[in-house]
Amino acid sequence: MSLSPSEQSSGIDLARYHGWHGTLRNRWAGCLAMVRVSLLQVIRRKLYWLVLALGFSMFLIYWSLIYALAQLNLPEFSEQILSRFQFNVSPTPGVESGYVQFMNQQSVVVMLLLALSGSQLVGADFRLRSLTFYLSRRIDRGQYIVGKLLAVSTLISALTVLPALLLFFEYGAFTTGREYWLANWQVIPAVLGYGAVMCFTLSLMLTTISAYLQKMAPIAITWSCLFVLLKTIAVKMARETGNSHWLLLDLWSNILFTGRMFFGVFPERNDGLVVGMNHAIAACSVLVIVCTICTFLLVRRVRAVDVVE
Repeated sequence: MSLSPSEQSSGIDLARYHGWHGTLRNRWAGCLAMVRVSLLQVIRRKLYWLVLALGFSMFLIYWSLIYALAQLNLPEFSEQILSRFQFNVSPTPGVESGYVQFMNQQSVVVMLLLALSGSQLVGADFRLRSLTFYLSRRIDRGQYIVGKLLAVSTLISALTVLPALLLFFEYGAFTTGREYWLANWQVIPAVLGYGAVMCFTLSLMLTTISAYLQKMAPIAITWSCLFVLLKTIAVKMARETGNSHWLLLDLWSNILFTGRMFFGVFPERNDGLVVGMNHAIAACSVLVIVCTICTFLLVRRVRAVDVVE
């Protein structure tokens, strides 16, 4: 016995299934859903709270120091005190600004947070087969990859780019206001460019490594080898051979020197080895090669996942 349309619709209503009558959003809005879910995964773990608190502590120190010195209304004295904390608020040619130094100091916390969160953000999707569930919905492989890259980039930006920009606007607001902002406007695009290099490179590398290794211990070990062991080998080989090209093995230094291209500053390294513009261009080329390889491996790994329609 067939049911009438009214009986069929009432049956659907009783089962609490309703048709969608609203306006469909852009298909790429699924990336924002991936970002939201990924960030919630990090926020729910108290271990990550400690790392984030450590990362924001340096920002709060500089923020409080700038505010306290601004109350004295002595701009020259304030700059001298801040320079002792390696925070030069007035960038000059050949000298690193305090905003570069701040982002470099935050790099330790960033690397620690990424090493610990890779398994939660990406590895768990493959280990627990959550990716199959995502791909069976209105989220395709491209949206998943872009969403995860944006999620990791958001964590990096929250510890580096956003605090640096807030410090820039804070110092101008408490001192000369628009005069400081207009005189040092180039700080904003430089910070954004530096942050873009860090976000794109680190997020792509972490997502690729986590997609293959999946668990926290292998990811943390591999992450440490890439940015600690390779640095030790690069410096050792450069000193023994006298050839600075060995320094290109140091991926973290490649990121830093590529980012410094936006500030136009190429200082001496802490180990005494001197590099310049040519080294920065070579470092940028190495990062392009590494990112290309990571993109190929990541797309291949995601494509291998079966989808249940």
